[in-house]
Amino acid sequence: MRGLTTPNESTSQYPAKFADWLRVVTFGDPELKKLVQACWDWQQAFEEKRPARWLALVGQSGTGKTHCAERLWDWAHKQGGFARAEFIPKKIVWPTFVQRLRAGNGYEMRDDFKRWPVLLLDDVGSERDPSGFATEELVTLLLARMGKWTLITSNKTPEALRALDERIYSRLIRGQNICVGIKTKDFSER
Repeated sequence: MRGLTTPNESTSQYPAKFADWLRVVTFGDPELKKLVQACWDWQQAFEEKRPARWLALVGQSGTGKTHCAERLWDWAHKQGGFARAEFIPKKIVWPTFVQRLRAGNGYEMRDDFKRWPVLLLDDVGSERDPSGFATEELVTLLLARMGKWTLITSNKTPEALRALDERIYSRLIRGQNICVGIKTKDFSER
């Protein structure tokens, strides 16, 4: 292992070591194994310098989606060797950011998000959006993020994201992107 990296010894050691690195105890739960596998696939693509892709972890609250995305995001920005001026790593909680945009703040930051080599958008779709403003902002941002490493979490199911806006769902599953729905017990109930 290199420093703060994930196991790179062999895929035969993947399940236990990578789940340990993510700090996810799967308890034999196939849904949690699916979560770990999706994270593993994204991490391997990043480490092997394959074309950029997204990882969208979607589904009910409390399943570990944000936790896993934050671990990957932290690891990726440390591995990437990005120039400081090019990339100021921040986790973006989408509903909070939408509030800033509605208040007239954050547009410069939104433009930065479009060019950052790695971005974490957390809690997509949980904002109150009767006017459709947040959805349009998200669609615009996601369009600009095509071909860039992106981690997305949402408490909505893939079907609910499709109902929110077909363009969002289409981008989540496009090309080599990984979109996985998680249906398991809340962490506090395990």
